[in-house]
Amino acid sequence: MDIRFFHLADVHLGNFQYQNQERYNDFAKAFGDIIETAIAEQVAAVVIAGDVFHKRSIDALTLYQAKHAFSLLKAAGIPAIVIEGNHDKAHYRDAQVSWLNFLSWSGDLILLSAINAGSELHFAPWSSESKQGGYYDLPGGVRIYGVPWYGGSTAAIIERVGEALRRMAEDEAQAGVRYRALMLHTGVDGVVPNLHGLPTRTQFDPLRGLVDYIALGHVHKPYAFDDWLYNPGSTETVSAEEAAWKRGYYDVTVRLDDASGAPLHTARHVLNKQRPFLRWSFAVDDLASPEVLLARFTAWCAEHAASADRSTQQFGGPPVIDIALTGTLVFDPGALERRALEDVVRRTMPALHVLLRNLFNAVDFDPASSELDGRNEATRQELELRVFRDLLARDARYAPTAEQWAKVVAELKGHALGDDEPAAIAAWLREAQQRLTTLETAE
Repeated sequence: MDIRFFHLADVHLGNFQYQNQERYNDFAKAFGDIIETAIAEQVAAVVIAGDVFHKRSIDALTLYQAKHAFSLLKAAGIPAIVIEGNHDKAHYRDAQVSWLNFLSWSGDLILLSAINAGSELHFAPWSSESKQGGYYDLPGGVRIYGVPWYGGSTAAIIERVGEALRRMAEDEAQAGVRYRALMLHTGVDGVVPNLHGLPTRTQFDPLRGLVDYIALGHVHKPYAFDDWLYNPGSTETVSAEEAAWKRGYYDVTVRLDDASGAPLHTARHVLNKQRPFLRWSFAVDDLASPEVLLARFTAWCAEHAASADRSTQQFGGPPVIDIALTGTLVFDPGALERRALEDVVRRTMPALHVLLRNLFNAVDFDPASSELDGRNEATRQELELRVFRDLLARDARYAPTAEQWAKVVAELKGHALGDDEPAAIAAWLREAQQRLTTLETAE
């Protein structure tokens, strides 16, 4: 006898990403596609290891999206077995009642949570009357245990989970349990750099021999260890940095009648349909002015338009375009017209949303490197001129006459701090600009 279930996590319904309605819809569509597949394949259960929602306070449409999807499963006779993730947990002010609690009480899903009784955890059977419990039994002797998000305490909780499962041995034998899966909303330390506070791989070892499949959530990158620990990744792209990860869900088949006498499983990672993110880098080195950069960027976008067109055709809608501006910018970053660059992308290729990230370097003036002391009135003006000159010199438009422009800026400061009329200052500045432009042309 084979029992088949889907394991997914980190659905993040209600994520109004980039304040874009289509991205909001994408998260519901990704979830809906998996639910439709589960119904078509007539799996025994859909197991969700936390973060059904993107945030603790959801709106009515997000609740409808969740309730509709779970109602389809219920109508097909497929239980949705869920634990709370950190995004699902209720606010303290809400008396610890989350929206997953509401859906559980409404009969839309089975929300599992071990009972935390001081120094011990206890697993109680799911009750259809109280809508509470720490485990749920599927046909054939497959038992699903659930432990919600515990944050930084997870490593210690795992040891207590092991103790609780050892106490369940007699109950499992009496109930004819032949295969055990455990849902945990946590990850494994080191899988994603700079994601800290997670248990190490060896800290899961107290569960060895007590459960056959550990269904993880929380980390959006898919991974598996030892045919035992499984994390499917998120069902949609929650952050652009995750776009390269092949995320989806696990299609798990448990072979209860294996000839060896020991139930075995196969877990196939399935990539569900997700809106594509196209991530590129554009080098700003040696582009001497905003005008030159804009012209080069326009040509570069034209070269990449075919990729965006293909992506649109394959998915059935435009991708999110993510462009990192890299290298060294040789003019003032304040002169970079981001809106103009974004408009170029939208005119050149199909794009649901455009992300422009400033990852370039700019040469900054370091006053600490100067031998001049700004606290000394005798040298303050000289230091001021040097600061102006060095700032102007790093902008390719002013570098050839940075010394002269520095004097103009210093004099402009004096006019501004004096009693000169704004119109007179503007006229003086136009005259100075014309004079220096003539000088640059002559050179």
